[in-house]
Parts: sequence; structure tokens; C-alpha cells
Amino acid sequence: MSELKLTGKIIAIMDKQQVTDTFAKREFVIETDEQYPQMVKFELTQAKCEDIDNHKVGEEITVHFNVRGRKWTNKENKDVYFVSVNAWRLEKGSETPAAADAPFPSADAEPPADSFADDLPF
Repeated sequence: MSELKLTGKIIAIMDKQQVTDTFAKREFVIETDEQYPQMVKFELTQAKCEDIDNHKVGEEITVHFNVRGRKWTNKENKDVYFVSVNAWRLEKGSETPAAADAPFPSADAEPPADSFADDLPF
């Protein structure tokens, strides 16, 4: 699966939940900035629960995440499926590639000094 990431504004940060003696999770929600904004709930698990402490509601962040699915059989012996959006890295602001900031060279511009154009065999 390719790298998944989403940028948006934090609209909610929930308290840490100690699910079992050995498992903890913490959820937060971001709202995307697009024509039809989406509110996406992510979860942080174990030691990652504290990663959200460096951020606050209203701040724009980029969330790198995995989609996880699992099956659970309930008391009536019926299979129930769960999907979670598990955040593994949070970055302040949005990511903008450095190349996007550079102006596009004009057609008559000189090639860069480190150009290997002279090495072409034709």
C-alpha cells in the first residue's frame, strides 16, 4: 500500500483511553480543506498517544497513517469487522514540496552548471 497522508485542521483531541492493561489509544479529528470538507477521526496507539500533545485544536497538520482492518466474533458467534485509521506521524502545517516554490525556468535559460547534457552520446 502506498503512503497515505492527509492534511487538515484539528477540530477535536480526545483523552487517552486505557483499553486493556497493555493497550492504550487516543483519538483526534481533523477537517480537510476542500470543496466538500471531510471530518476524519484518527487513532494513535501505545507510545504514539503522546504525539498529539505537541499540537492543539485549530492547528493545521499533516497526518501520515495506515488503514487497518480486523475481524471479531461476538457472543452470538457473528463476525464483526472493524476499520481503524491509525496515525503514525504528525507534522505541523501542510507539506509543500520545495520544487513547487522554485520558479519555472524560461526556455532560453542556461542549463544548470552541474548539467550532464554534454555527456549525452548523440
